[in-house]
Amino acid sequence: MSSRDETGELGALAARLGYALDPAQLSAMAEAVAGAEPAVSELRAIPVPPAAADPAAGDHWLRPPAGAATAGPPTGDDPLAAALRDAWSGRVPESLDRLERLHAELNCTIRVLRERALGQRPVDGPLTGVPFAVKDVIDVAGVPTTAASRTRADAAPAAASATVVARLEAAGAVPVSKDATTEFAVGGPHPPLTGACRNPWDTGRWAGGSSTGTAAAVAAGVVPFGLGTDVGGSVRLPAAWSGLTGLKPTAGAVPRTGSVPLSWTTETIGPLARDARTVGLVFGLVRGPDGLDPRAGGLPPLPPTGVPADLRGLRIARPGGYLTELCDGAVRAGVDHLVDVLTGAGAEIVAGEIPSAHLALPIGYQIVFAEAAAVHRADVARWGDYDPVTVRRISQGITTPAADHLRALQFRVQLQHELDAVFAGADLIVVPTTPGTAPRLPDCTVTVDGERYPLYAAQSRATMLGNLTGAPGLALPTGFAPDGCPVSALLIARPHDEITALRVAALFQDRTEHHRRRPPIADRIGGPFPPAYV
Repeated sequence: MSSRDETGELGALAARLGYALDPAQLSAMAEAVAGAEPAVSELRAIPVPPAAADPAAGDHWLRPPAGAATAGPPTGDDPLAAALRDAWSGRVPESLDRLERLHAELNCTIRVLRERALGQRPVDGPLTGVPFAVKDVIDVAGVPTTAASRTRADAAPAAASATVVARLEAAGAVPVSKDATTEFAVGGPHPPLTGACRNPWDTGRWAGGSSTGTAAAVAAGVVPFGLGTDVGGSVRLPAAWSGLTGLKPTAGAVPRTGSVPLSWTTETIGPLARDARTVGLVFGLVRGPDGLDPRAGGLPPLPPTGVPADLRGLRIARPGGYLTELCDGAVRAGVDHLVDVLTGAGAEIVAGEIPSAHLALPIGYQIVFAEAAAVHRADVARWGDYDPVTVRRISQGITTPAADHLRALQFRVQLQHELDAVFAGADLIVVPTTPGTAPRLPDCTVTVDGERYPLYAAQSRATMLGNLTGAPGLALPTGFAPDGCPVSALLIARPHDEITALRVAALFQDRTEHHRRRPPIADRIGGPFPPAYV
């Protein structure tokens, strides 16, 4: 069958399913489907024992520990909260001014919330008066959520804040921005509504996606933390490329109520900050069920993220193969540096490999795009106004057979079993967050040891492991490459064991200074960070 015949057949199938695409969209869809076929075919050839075929086992793996109570406030007062409040409370006007200057250089903000932030009545809480940033796929009451799409440019103001925003506001924090994102958190680096968000370390590069503007604002010192979403790496990748610490929590740990949906299976909301202790503080405030998100279940309260005296007894697996074979020398050196510090504190490196890691990225995207196509079918008549990259990516999921989708969910369980085998002898897994430093604009290729690779072939090789299985992952800065841009490592933990990754990162950051460095743009837009609080 010719490629024209195949495109026509796919178009007819899409039309029967309720998607009427134009010739250019059909051609892009056919190309995307063909590109995904090798991985899908490989997965089809792997037999599944009937007794293990129920994909619901993937959700069982993510259940909270036995006997977990409904989460309340974090256990004990986090001493960092007082330091954070002392450093940042009352700086909302300054944050707003700096944000506007930063946006003029980086194109990082979709809406500055000046009137709302200055008019907000102070709430007495652990973060009273502390400003924070919000990715523009997460609702803030009284403010439109555009998701960086022309189809939502005139969206009505949100009637209520997302659960995560409401919880931070109840703690006294003040949202000051709705930040740039790729369209619907899945499109390309150049969303038609806003254009690309530039990197605070090098304005000729991208800040990363899809939580791009939030990462830029936090890295430049406009706010101490922000909220992003993560479907395939969208918190951890911009954290890595902007020199930040970013957490993708366990699936179901944080309610997604009030965020624009993309993929029910893989999507989470998570915080970005300079350091692990701040990330842990914010995570403790936003986690736990809200009675609305069906995946968010009861959890025990989270203890504060302290700095352990040492890491004796901690076992760290460091897989190789696919997860490290495409990796720049500077990134590898950063991972080596992290491991040296951790073993110097008493940690032990143990064996641990993930045999099916090479399938996590294409099969994870198969699930994401199928679910995204279902989400966006209601607006298919407006796909002509979407970013063409958005259409190309989500249209790949239109014609995914039910059997292939179920097989992908079964693979999720298989990958969880492989992680179980590693965690039987290890407490954490350490891999590079992303193979290279921030992509260069406009094409956003990733450079690895002098050779350029397409963005989507390189950026999520490790991060999708966490989205597909639901395991938590923490990206943290481990140094800088010769090009002056940050490099990063990723700590993967057991489900609902974020605290182990956070504490290990806190020890590393207590003994190093990488997370304290700020890009030159921070000085250009209004001087240094507030007094150190970490």
